[in-house]
Amino acid sequence: MTDWAGYGYAALIASGGAMGYVKAGSVPSLAAGLLFGGLAGVGAYQISQDPKNIWVSLGW
Repeated sequence: MTDWAGYGYAALIASGGAMGYVKAGSVPSLAAGLLFGGLAGVGAYQISQDPKNIWVSLGW
């Protein structure tokens, strides 16, 4: 079962960082958005593979 909500959340985080970069030229916003969006994407992938594997999504 694919975690579409998790992938959408990851994309939202990453796009927020990109928008911060585009609008204000903020490199830290871009880096944080890509880092945390990537981690959210990894968490969504792990939950899609094994619904009991929630540790990355919980921040461990």
